[in-house]
Amino acid sequence: MQLFKTFSFPHKYLYLLVIIFLCCFCAQNSNAQELGEPEKNFEHLWKEFDQRYGIFLPKRIDWNLMYEVYRPKVKKETTDEELFKIMTQMLSHLNDFHVTLISKDPPRMYRSGKPTEIMWDRFGSLDNFYRFLNERPINKKYTQGDIYERNTFAYAWIANDIGYIHLNGFYDMAASTTAIDEIVNYFHSAKNLIIDVRRNGGGDDKVGKAIAGRFADKKRLYMITKTKNGPKHDDFSKAKKWFVEPSGKIQYTNPIILLIDLYTMSAAENFALALRVLPHVTIVGDFTSGVYADTETDTLPNGWEFRISTALFVDQNGFCWEGIGVPPDLRIINTKQDIENERDRVLEFAIELINSGALKAYEKDRKIWSNELRPN
Repeated sequence: MQLFKTFSFPHKYLYLLVIIFLCCFCAQNSNAQELGEPEKNFEHLWKEFDQRYGIFLPKRIDWNLMYEVYRPKVKKETTDEELFKIMTQMLSHLNDFHVTLISKDPPRMYRSGKPTEIMWDRFGSLDNFYRFLNERPINKKYTQGDIYERNTFAYAWIANDIGYIHLNGFYDMAASTTAIDEIVNYFHSAKNLIIDVRRNGGGDDKVGKAIAGRFADKKRLYMITKTKNGPKHDDFSKAKKWFVEPSGKIQYTNPIILLIDLYTMSAAENFALALRVLPHVTIVGDFTSGVYADTETDTLPNGWEFRISTALFVDQNGFCWEGIGVPPDLRIINTKQDIENERDRVLEFAIELINSGALKAYEKDRKIWSNELRPN
């Protein structure tokens, strides 16, 4: 109090306010320093997503609200098991199959997004799920003759004038383009072609773009991408335009049916966006997984690994299908019982669509409205 006597009346209160401010500041710093390890890891994860996740805006996710909901659940004494559960509950709101959280000790893996929920319900374990993905959806009862393998692709004749190609991944540009050129040439006499990207986990978008070019009639815009380049939710690089255009020695432009499902993922979905703008392509099956953007992998202070979507992908009209999936023109799905009985109801419908002549009539109408719904 002796110190106050050296100040005039107004200055005493100014000095007091400064003292109060410094005390509060020190108290806040003290609290920050006292954060426990679980709290530090939660703060780190939330902040990394806040600054680097690229899809908050189109998904209308209030990330600050997620902090208010889940941060109070984390205490100094929170166990690893409890922390992992809280973090994954928060990440579940992103509905993004690209987003993962992995701990090694004990081994735990979490994926956000609707495919995860359906996967556990349908397959029961990751091993069963990966076994399903690695199997071709086609079997010999639907083909005339053998099913041939070329690179990561399979192809066969469904009938004398119907060709079938299964693409289960987009890797290795040279090998993939060489293979697809041989396959397209093999089916040069086919009146109709079925391209199957079900159970396709993705790969390289550039490879998918090159393959799509083997079925393009002309140059068409199909996708626009931007990369996160700043801490704000709307900080992005300059937009990059993706065009599907004729490539390779020959192109197949007769009527095509593209088969998609929930397990058509990532680069395979972007491939579907490319074929979707082609007027001679009809899409049959189920909505795709709904994960398009590029990702980055990083580590929390406790060693847990996380993956984050750091870009924004939209279609030629600027619409973002993240969390939704590429929609089929005609929706039909295989049930769990169909899969167990090795029946492919989706492929059967595609064949009926061709054999009935309905596809030919539908193509005429589609060419009329395609420029309205799928403009270049």
